[in-house]
Amino acid sequence: MRLLRHALRPARPTALLLIATLTLLLSIASYAGLLGLPLAIIALSWLFKYAYVLLDLSSEGIDEPPVLSVEMVNPIEQRPLMQLAICAAGFALASWIGGVPGYAVGAAFLTLLPATAAVLGVTGSAIEALNPVTLARVIRGLGGTYLVLVAATIAFAAASYGLAQLPLWSAVKSAADQWLLLSLFSLMGGAIYERREALGHEPQVSPERTAEREERVRARQRERMLDEAYVPARIHEPSRVVEPLRRWFDEADSAFLDTDARAFLARAADWNDLRAYALVAQLVIARLIAARRFATALELLERARRTAPDAVAASPADLQVLIGHARVTGRARLAERLAAEAEKT
Repeated sequence: MRLLRHALRPARPTALLLIATLTLLLSIASYAGLLGLPLAIIALSWLFKYAYVLLDLSSEGIDEPPVLSVEMVNPIEQRPLMQLAICAAGFALASWIGGVPGYAVGAAFLTLLPATAAVLGVTGSAIEALNPVTLARVIRGLGGTYLVLVAATIAFAAASYGLAQLPLWSAVKSAADQWLLLSLFSLMGGAIYERREALGHEPQVSPERTAEREERVRARQRERMLDEAYVPARIHEPSRVVEPLRRWFDEADSAFLDTDARAFLARAADWNDLRAYALVAQLVIARLIAARRFATALELLERARRTAPDAVAASPADLQVLIGHARVTGRARLAERLAAEAEKT
């Protein structure tokens, strides 16, 4: 379903408006005969350049099709010509070989066509697009998605051929062919985006980058809050230290509980105030136990014991819960050690 979303991207108004404009230009060129040939070449070059821009943006996780701009029709953009040369060379080789071997070469080239387009789209290098190692790496990274691309290439070609046989206006056929081409390139870019981790591709927009930015913002806010919490510790009023931390826990998303708990305990270790550190550790461990994050609570209890052996890092009730969890999870030695310490306190 995610790939279908990418394939349908050219159905957006921006792409449809471009198709309508290019269809009009190609129709004018067709009626003009030989005089319209330059206009037809220009319109087709715009179409293929836009197709590669669509592939680029789709692979970067940008959902909305772009508006055709001067930068997109820059004559420096040579990827369409490179792709045309690769296609011509591949099918010329198949034709030259001829017979069954020629068909085999043609079929192999057709199978590799999505990979060459994808590599050319991302790298802009015809050499890389013909490099067997690069092509193999891309196909392996795309995995089963690559079979979808090959099937889509064949299906779109068959659909274009079928449309040509129907008694439709030439403008309708032209518009449909353009849409199929843009859909295929958008699908290729979308496949790269969906398989970004396997391909080692880092798009501009992704859930991972969004989460990373949000975590940076949270980290800055957390650091400011901890700076405020340090003030009472500095003036030896440790009982006031935990209030900002408690409010933070109350307002924060529970998904970040482990991260926040580790950050709080690490910062408290730098305050050089045993009482404040103990109160922070007790708060953190109590919150983790309440959320049933027993593994993290045990981890931070052990860290607190190493950092400040004399600090009471957990309340007696919480300590008993962790002793029980250690026993249930097969950590008998840890349970015995914690139980012995509980008796001393």
